[in-house]
Amino acid sequence: MLTKWGGETYHFLHKLWLEDGLNISVMPIYVLNREVPPALAHRPLWANDVFGYNDIDGRLLEYLNRLYNNNYVSGHVFTTFVVQPPKIISYLLDRFKAVGGKVLQVKIKSLRDPLLNGYQVVVNCTGLGAREMVPDRRVFPIRGQIFKVAAPWINVTVIDDNSGHYIIPNAETCVLGGTHQEEDFNTKLDEKDTDFILNGCRTIIPSLTDAKIVKAWVGLRPGRDEVRIELEECDGKLYIHNYGHGGSGLTLFWGCASEVLDNLSQWWDKLRSPITKSKL
Repeated sequence: MLTKWGGETYHFLHKLWLEDGLNISVMPIYVLNREVPPALAHRPLWANDVFGYNDIDGRLLEYLNRLYNNNYVSGHVFTTFVVQPPKIISYLLDRFKAVGGKVLQVKIKSLRDPLLNGYQVVVNCTGLGAREMVPDRRVFPIRGQIFKVAAPWINVTVIDDNSGHYIIPNAETCVLGGTHQEEDFNTKLDEKDTDFILNGCRTIIPSLTDAKIVKAWVGLRPGRDEVRIELEECDGKLYIHNYGHGGSGLTLFWGCASEVLDNLSQWWDKLRSPITKSKL
């Protein structure tokens, strides 16, 4: 399902880029490894859903090792769409309001909160909050620390799959990361992580040493052993759960939303269909 959801989201972003941009950037992404991971023994299924997928070897690998000051032995490249979360969220919110959607800002303590009594269907996209709201103890925080720098000369995404460093330029800044610390609720900047991120990214691309730091950020990704898209009927109400995307929210969001809609449509059709009684 991850391949399906990711593919649908990729093509949705492609469509948006063709129509009005929304500051979506198109660029090659190089995912590089210092060893050949088992996952690369075969071409990944999602490779058929992206533009320009190729394994990296030979002369290109030699060139990238010189360019990024490393000794990578494998990798792959494809064309990716880089989107800024505030831009896409604002766009989707405008679409929601345009078809009559209303936004209420209230504090809800659980999915059984009286504030939800007037709704027959509740789509639960509470992310890390699902840990307490559902409650679902399979949800856990994945701490991520990043830096945004001014580096307009960077026009490709580079990911070091072994060290965890990544360099992702967008229309306004360049994101340097990062950390992937499970079960860590700390939302403050950590000096050791700062050194790890900045020194690591500057080793890959030394010119980043001259890049002005625009912003430092710490966030908690909603981790789970698997994404949960599931229907649950309780107390005469339908709950559709959609959470646990970890750090892949922008990779999967449209495909997951489509899955939620399909599930709702099937449930609604079943609810409206007459019950057929057997004559036997």
